[in-house]
Amino acid sequence: MDTGRLIQEVEDDPFAYLPVMVVVSRPDEDGVPVIEDCNDRFVERLGYDREAVVGTRVAEFYTAESAAEHLDGAYERARDGDYDREERDLVTDDGSVVSTVVRATPRRVDGEAVGTVGVFVDVTRQKLREQHVNVLNRVMRHNIRNDLNVLHGHAEMLAEHDDDDVVESARVVGRTVERWLSLTEKATEIERLFEETPDRSASLRDLLRETQTAVELGWPAATVGVEPPSEDVHVSERLAVVLEELCENGVKHADVERPAVRVDAARVEEEWVELRVTDEGPGIPDHERTVLRNGEETALVHGSGMGLWLVRTVVRRIGGRLRVRDAPDGSGSTVVVSVPVVDPDGADG
Repeated sequence: MDTGRLIQEVEDDPFAYLPVMVVVSRPDEDGVPVIEDCNDRFVERLGYDREAVVGTRVAEFYTAESAAEHLDGAYERARDGDYDREERDLVTDDGSVVSTVVRATPRRVDGEAVGTVGVFVDVTRQKLREQHVNVLNRVMRHNIRNDLNVLHGHAEMLAEHDDDDVVESARVVGRTVERWLSLTEKATEIERLFEETPDRSASLRDLLRETQTAVELGWPAATVGVEPPSEDVHVSERLAVVLEELCENGVKHADVERPAVRVDAARVEEEWVELRVTDEGPGIPDHERTVLRNGEETALVHGSGMGLWLVRTVVRRIGGRLRVRDAPDGSGSTVVVSVPVVDPDGADG
């Protein structure tokens, strides 16, 4: 198959109507990939003449970091058909950086891989927007948290006033500030969750014990009972966020003086473990149940449901599933979380 026909077939595909750049490459005498052909979008986006592109090594159009990744086995993986989507930064003729996500597949002639076809999707604008949002988010959250702490301090002082009306107003302000401080903490946890950090494994028994300690320290009147599986298993350490959030949710919504939550864990299949978090509260409201079920964000406008949205997001991220059951007499609810067992040396997801 000649390269012109290959490019034409890619262009004729509906995917080509997206703003993508296509590069056909082959190894040179040193085994280093060289551009054999490309579509017009590639040369136009980078600002080069086609004559300066064709015949040039692919790495010449990458930043130093992307070139190192490209030459460190990535091309061989692509030629072997073992290449997923990866990020690569291209350099334009004027020195600007174009951020892309590339998918490379082998190019075969008579069944033999003679090179690759790389499809680059330009994500520069999205990455810049994400960076701006992250900076704004950090600045705003830092300033808001500082101001909330100031308000909380003044509310505590006003709570010592002789006027009962002033004291009551101070309590209202204090509760509101505490709720918003909790939301800023949740936002920090969500930000940490979406950072590209390795997901490590942890002993489920350890996670249960740590959850019990953390919740009982935060809510001295509460009791958290845990029943670990008969044989310890390893799960994603991110499950700790889920367990703590569900237990705290059950404690703070219970309309009793000494609330209790119970967590039962059992291995239900060879590769799965099931956890049941049962509380004595009035049950999870419909709008928050929607957050758990569908991940809809409308409930977050009022600040409620953010913790449960975090629960659902983490469970899905680690490859698990969840469901909610209410007690028949309305005396509480049970959230059932099923997560995969992972290797003790690592975690999936």
